[in-house]
Amino acid sequence: MQRTFRNKLYSAWDFLWVKLDFFFSTWRSLFLIKLQGCSVGKGLRTSGPCYFKVRKSGAIKIGNSVYLIASHRTNRVGLTNPILLETFGDGIIEIGDCSGASAVIISSRSKVSIGSNVIMGGNVRIFDHDFHSLDPSSWRTARDEMEVRSSPVTIGDNVFIGSNALILKGVAIGENAIVGAGSVVTKDIASGEIWGGNPARLIAKREG
Repeated sequence: MQRTFRNKLYSAWDFLWVKLDFFFSTWRSLFLIKLQGCSVGKGLRTSGPCYFKVRKSGAIKIGNSVYLIASHRTNRVGLTNPILLETFGDGIIEIGDCSGASAVIISSRSKVSIGSNVIMGGNVRIFDHDFHSLDPSSWRTARDEMEVRSSPVTIGDNVFIGSNALILKGVAIGENAIVGAGSVVTKDIASGEIWGGNPARLIAKREG
C-alpha cells in the first residue's frame, strides 16, 4: 500500500514537472526566436534547454506544430545536450510543419532545409559546413573562418533520422527515407531508401 502511494505520488509529480517544463521552455524559446527576428508558426512546443543563435535577423524559420525536446523526462533515449540551432553569416535553418527533434544540433553557413513531418532522434547533428578551414596553416588565424567550406543540406518530407546520426554538408535526403541510428551521412539519399552505417550506405528500400 505504501509503495503504491509513493508510486502514485511520484507519477503525479513527474506529470506536473513535465507540464511546467513544456510551459516555461516553450515561452523562453518563443522569446529567443522572436527577439532575433526569426519566424515561428503556431503550436511550437519545447522541453528542456533550447538555444537559438543567428548572425542575421530572420535566419531561422520554424513551421507549425514543431516539437523540440531536450529533457530526459520527455525523452529517455539518453540525451547528451540541449537543443541548439545556430547560423553563421548568411546561413538559414528551415524546419517544416509537424517535425520534431530531441537534443538536435543544427549549424548552418548556407542553408539547412528540413521538410514536414520529419523525426530526428536523440542527439542528431546536421552541419552544412566544416566549422574550420581544411588547411592547417589557416587554423588560429583570421583566414580560418573565411576558408570554411559550406554546402546546403536538404531533408525531404516524412524522413526518419535515428539517434546519434550525423548529416554532413552537401547532403540531400529524399522523401520517406530512413537514416539508421549512429549513421554518418556524406552522400545523397534517394526517396524511400534506408541507409545506415559509417559511412552510411544503402541497406534497403521501403516497400509501398
